[in-house]
Amino acid sequence: MISMNNNKNNSKTDIRELSIQVCLYGLSFMLKNPENGESKFFEYLFDKTHPVQLSRKLGQIVKERPVLKHQFAKTKIIHHNNLNTLVPLEYFDDSIPEEYLKYNISLLENDKASYDIIREINTANVYLPFVNINNFFLNYNPSVEYYHSATVFIEKINRLRSTKETLPLYDLYLNVFQKDFQLLIYKNEEVLFFNTFEYETTDDFLYFFFFVLESLKLDEKEIDFHLAGVNKNFPVYKDLTDFVPQWTILPPSNPGKNNNFIL
Repeated sequence: MISMNNNKNNSKTDIRELSIQVCLYGLSFMLKNPENGESKFFEYLFDKTHPVQLSRKLGQIVKERPVLKHQFAKTKIIHHNNLNTLVPLEYFDDSIPEEYLKYNISLLENDKASYDIIREINTANVYLPFVNINNFFLNYNPSVEYYHSATVFIEKINRLRSTKETLPLYDLYLNVFQKDFQLLIYKNEEVLFFNTFEYETTDDFLYFFFFVLESLKLDEKEIDFHLAGVNKNFPVYKDLTDFVPQWTILPPSNPGKNNNFIL
């Protein structure tokens, strides 16, 4: 988690908390009132775009929903992209975060990496945030917290696993989004694998999923399978269960509002 601050002091603060999930094919918003528990979700999906165009789309959304200009009690931005890598803390130097990305990502000269520390697995999640989105909300709020979606996902799964009396040999978690999915696999108490895969069709989805299982030489009989971000009405759920019948569907963050697992 990174916290950004500005020097503005606006005495009129909206008591609600705003969470935003940002990706190149959509923007999702959750407004929560911590006093009465009420929440409001709205989402805008579009074809995959460029980060500059993403800022323009946000500007159009704010014109439609001027509430987003409020100064909120808390503002949290979740950056969802595949421009990240997990680095064990014993090898991590926070003065050179870009160095860990350059082998997997084509970095531009002015790209500035951020990182989240995931203490439970002694790992730094290094990533490129959508800087313009951070700056936009910093114009209206004295502070903004931002994370990468992988951080939020892994930390939430760690909390779920901590409640289990015994852990399986292999624990697999899929977090499904509109155009990509995150795949997280544990072996006993250690993270064995994490990656994000983009897909256009269900066949793409299944190919990447089973390619990972085959590459890691995992026996499906030894795995506990968990699915997030979807319900049983999603086409991908039916196709997955045709091959792997036993899936545990994890409840979304806001049941009845949407299927988002991390917002």
